[in-house]
Amino acid sequence: MGMGREPDSLSAGRDHGSHTLKVYSGTVVGLFGKDVFVELGVRMQGVIELDHFQSPPAVGDVFEFTLRGQEDGLWALSLREEEVLSTWENLELGSWVQARAVRSAFGGLEMKIGPLHGFLPKSHTGLARDEKLDVLVGKHFTCEVIEIERERQRVLLSRKFVVQHERTHPHQRELGSLRVGEKVHGTVTRLEEYGVFVHFGQGLEGLVHVSDIAYERVGHPADSLRVGQAVEARVLAIRAGGRRIALGLKQLTPNPWERVGEQLAPGDLVEGRITRVRDFGAFLSIARGIEGLLPAGECGLRPGEPITAALRPGETVSARVLELDAPRERIAFSLCHSSGARIERAEAANRALWLENSKGAPSQLAESLKDKLAAALRRSG
Repeated sequence: MGMGREPDSLSAGRDHGSHTLKVYSGTVVGLFGKDVFVELGVRMQGVIELDHFQSPPAVGDVFEFTLRGQEDGLWALSLREEEVLSTWENLELGSWVQARAVRSAFGGLEMKIGPLHGFLPKSHTGLARDEKLDVLVGKHFTCEVIEIERERQRVLLSRKFVVQHERTHPHQRELGSLRVGEKVHGTVTRLEEYGVFVHFGQGLEGLVHVSDIAYERVGHPADSLRVGQAVEARVLAIRAGGRRIALGLKQLTPNPWERVGEQLAPGDLVEGRITRVRDFGAFLSIARGIEGLLPAGECGLRPGEPITAALRPGETVSARVLELDAPRERIAFSLCHSSGARIERAEAANRALWLENSKGAPSQLAESLKDKLAAALRRSG
């Protein structure tokens, strides 16, 4: 087990081996029951079961992981040696997916689930015996994943199971028409540390993971929401035959990262607030929803000085933008100038004030000179 190694927040994922498998360096940040929680980078957390490890890990241990899929805002992880293909990361048996029938084939229909290939056997189409398969070609409909053939990179689907669910459970009819990306109106029914449950439609309920409440970090859902509150949410995923529906609230508001690339560039000085401090670095928030990593090696610490003694949550500092990757929502900072000199705490604010005051200086000077010239001409006349 590695200890104290600093994770690369901007380029943790890298190709490794064949297919599209990527390896991420992650730091263990907590253990709860049989789950181990891992920090993979800025706003990127994962969970893995304890029995995947040969011996229980300790907080601060660093391992290399692959991503198995995302659920409720957390990445399901495997240790690097377990070799899981990331192209299949979002699939699991029993999931309900939106699929399109591409063409009829021997024994069924060739299907597409996003970029993945699937097959719908004729016996699972839900059609009557005398109906032709062609009536479904070109159409999108909900199917249940009944088998995953990773070696052949193909998924077996069932439309029949979805139809049967809709017939036997009235609310399943509404579930069958529910689409990922759709906006729903609901009411908060329960608050938990990891998220909120929202009741919507006719008997449907979904979970908004704490990371999908707002773009800024939310400590506890109760800080932002209350039971009985009416909300609008976007459907992010439908899993386990509709028994698990993932919703998002922040997805209905503008993403603050979309304009960061226009407003900031490496080398810029910014003012921010320290939100969390870890042995490998601190997290710095510079605007609503914009939080980045301040690596310990970029804090200008004296030899042997721990970062926890130099920085505290809640304090305001000036920092230099070190790296910026807006599409991946990642930004890294430094408390030092490129020369190595430490940045003063109020330097960013003072610089911003100077720039603001200097904007009008040339025009004011020009007006003053023009007035003096006019007065001189009047006197000479």
